[in-house]
Amino acid sequence: MKILFDEMMPEELAPLLIGHEVSHVVALGWRHITNGKLLAQGESDGFDALVTKDANLPFQQNLTGRSTAVLILRPGAQSLPNLLSLAPRILSTLATLRPATVTTLGDQD
Repeated sequence: MKILFDEMMPEELAPLLIGHEVSHVVALGWRHITNGKLLAQGESDGFDALVTKDANLPFQQNLTGRSTAVLILRPGAQSLPNLLSLAPRILSTLATLRPATVTTLGDQD
């Protein structure tokens, strides 16, 4: 799966998503792009999923007809160790994502 990390996602998480191609918006030069444009650009570049911590994204964007899925991470604490600890659950969740859907994954899910 080709995965796009938004700019708030730690780059340290990418190597833990074994078997997936992960790109970070900063490395792509897409920093400060609005969510709508980011989704459109990601789709045109063949990304299957956008991983973000932005819980407001589904309320701001209509995903109907999109080819990209959105995975929102909501760890109990915003520390790097908490985000990294979600890696095994992220991997299993990625296998279930479908285009134009939003899935939230957190410590309590």
